[in-house]
Amino acid sequence: MSGSASVSTSSHDTTVPALVIRPVRDLLIAAAAVIVALIALFAVFFDQGQLLTPALGKVAQSANYIHEFTHDGRHLFGAPCH
Repeated sequence: MSGSASVSTSSHDTTVPALVIRPVRDLLIAAAAVIVALIALFAVFFDQGQLLTPALGKVAQSANYIHEFTHDGRHLFGAPCH
């Protein structure tokens, strides 16, 4: 007995080649990484309570949680914070 392999001869193939998907996926991953890096840099260097204000209200600005958490990192990178 011999097995037969079926081959599709349809001209309406709707699959997207892997050569198209990979660059798009890589571009999306790179864009997401840049956005996360920019938010992290903002939190370390410039945040004075603005990031947590929508979640915690005015207490975030008075307690300055992110500033205190990243305080030593600011000095390590030579950024002024006072």
